[in-house]
Amino acid sequence: MFNELKVYINNRITLAKYDLVDSLSNMLASGIYVLIIAVFSLFLLLLGSLALGFILGGYFNDTGLGFLTVTGIYFLVMVLCILFRKKLKLLLVNLTIENAMEAMSNHDDDEDDDEE
Repeated sequence: MFNELKVYINNRITLAKYDLVDSLSNMLASGIYVLIIAVFSLFLLLLGSLALGFILGGYFNDTGLGFLTVTGIYFLVMVLCILFRKKLKLLLVNLTIENAMEAMSNHDDDEDDDEE
């Protein structure tokens, strides 16, 4: 009886370790995915800003004025983000919690599928 209890405890510890490794690897993979998307988004934003600056520069017949207009657009977006920071933070927190709950729900669903 004692040996069976010892084996059971060891199996539970091993299962907890595997669950921890699974959770950490999922978090790491999600972080890397977000980082990759962020890098490509920044390149897209940079190149789009350059293109818009040149397009507006051609429209105004002054490249500097085109880039100044793009800078003004970014300044306006920054001011809006500062003004609505509480609502923006709440939105981001809600999205994060929603994604975490979905990930935990998917993890629970995977465990249920394994038991069947």
